[in-house]
Amino acid sequence: MWLPLLLQLPLSGPSETELYPQVPLQPLVETFSTADLSRLRSPEGVLTLRSLVAFRSVGFWWDGELEGAEVQLFGEYGEFGKRWPVAPAAELNLSEEGPAGNSQVSALVHGGQAFPKAGIHLHLPQPQKLNRLTVVWIPMGTPAPRMRASPPSPMAAPSTTASLPKPPVYSRGAWAATPPSCTASYCSPTTHIAMHHTASASEYQSSSWSQCASNVLATQSYHMFTRGWCDIGYNYLICPHGDIFEGRAGGDDVRGAHDGYNCGSMGVAMMGYFHTPHNQTLTQAMEDAFVDLAGWKCDQEGINPLGTSWYAGLGANEQNLYGHRDVSSTACPGDLAYAELPGIRNRVEQLIQGGGGSTMILDNGQATYTGTWTTGTSSNDKYGSDYRWASTGVAPARALWNPSLAQAGSYEVSLWWPAGSNRNPATQVGLLLNGQLFTTTVNQQLQGGQWNVLGTVQLPAGSNTTFGITNAGSLGWVVVADALRLVRQ
Repeated sequence: MWLPLLLQLPLSGPSETELYPQVPLQPLVETFSTADLSRLRSPEGVLTLRSLVAFRSVGFWWDGELEGAEVQLFGEYGEFGKRWPVAPAAELNLSEEGPAGNSQVSALVHGGQAFPKAGIHLHLPQPQKLNRLTVVWIPMGTPAPRMRASPPSPMAAPSTTASLPKPPVYSRGAWAATPPSCTASYCSPTTHIAMHHTASASEYQSSSWSQCASNVLATQSYHMFTRGWCDIGYNYLICPHGDIFEGRAGGDDVRGAHDGYNCGSMGVAMMGYFHTPHNQTLTQAMEDAFVDLAGWKCDQEGINPLGTSWYAGLGANEQNLYGHRDVSSTACPGDLAYAELPGIRNRVEQLIQGGGGSTMILDNGQATYTGTWTTGTSSNDKYGSDYRWASTGVAPARALWNPSLAQAGSYEVSLWWPAGSNRNPATQVGLLLNGQLFTTTVNQQLQGGQWNVLGTVQLPAGSNTTFGITNAGSLGWVVVADALRLVRQ
């Protein structure tokens, strides 16, 4: 239970959604012939290319074979990043439209920031099998450099006659979307929901909301420029922290460009690479967000998540919740994400039958911080890709979450943390509700790698409630801020 304490946690968190200037990202394109590749390739098989612009993301078009190639971004001072696979982007290989023509097109590789005088090392196992390679350099977009310490509030859906609300979604304005170059088209009703992955392993390593938003913006630029599409192809994108981003403009039931058929299907892209060789897995936050999004749409349109029905665009019957590979010759959404679909279908069905339950997960990247916190990745039982930790017995430090709730109601509150012998056995957790502070303590030495229920509390709609963790305590311990979960009862 929550216990009153005279420790004041300041009400600090995301303000109203900020709309950013809608300035298109203009990629820089360079094309290399087979002779160019042979001349520039080192004896070790590495092609070193420097960009003429400060870039943040890079993609490739090619004719021939590029299997096994890897790309490594480096900055202006020569620092090297992780090597990422050059993976085909399934949805971009479905058409011969646009500048890329009938070339194969890769998924994007992103850096955390843009550097001038930067470039890539492209590791080419068999350059002689390449007839042509085009490098697409995409500059830094608006969200990341102008983003505040906390993200804007996601959109709360208007009330409907359906029992399940639409989960909070970050609008196109939040990620600075370029206006579409076409009028939206519709294929109502939506009868199917498609799971995709972006095939961008670097997206899975995003450490903040702003990085995810910048990745979405780069994806829109790439989709529009590479294939000449009028907008981003996906209807929604979900980042590893569970944040849901609005994709193609036009609202509910707008026809996207994600599996080659599209009419009657809502395409949802999981941001990562859920396949060999990286074998990334859906985070719990990603899966929960997909379940909430699919549950809302199924409830709204009367879709049976366990069933099969006529998919108008495909012209055949298909599972109502399907993976991209079910309708196209592709590995998308990756073996490890595809394997989760049966369980996800069951969860969506349970959500609908439960009549209104909804889950919101806020990872540590969605909190605001005061004092000194360090990002950690070494604990195997962490939630998502990282967590934050702070030492006790020093200057005050607080981690604060401000969930934006679409509906008032009774919510079960849980925390996730990675356990350890150096953790504070009496970590203070606070709830500031309607101006009154309640606290409890948790033992972070135990029960790591799971959701630990703190209790159930009645919460108002909106973002005027604060949950916090402090580093209060005697010297020598560590407190961890990893993830917060709210489940509407």
